[in-house]
Amino acid sequence: MTTDVTAKDFNPSNNELVDLIKGKANELAEAVNKLPASRRRSVALTHIETASMFAVKAVFYNDDNERTDA
Repeated sequence: MTTDVTAKDFNPSNNELVDLIKGKANELAEAVNKLPASRRRSVALTHIETASMFAVKAVFYNDDNERTDA
């Protein structure tokens, strides 16, 4: 069973760092998904998804929410 918390094939910029972040997030989600079903497992998966989203955003935006040259 695969647990993709990110759309790993969606990377219009073809940025290698984005691919790495999404791949690692999905790897971690697969490991977490081996735990017994529980509220904590669901929360962990949600936080992995959230962390991945913000990490990808950090590739392209600085603290002033200005686009960078990633």
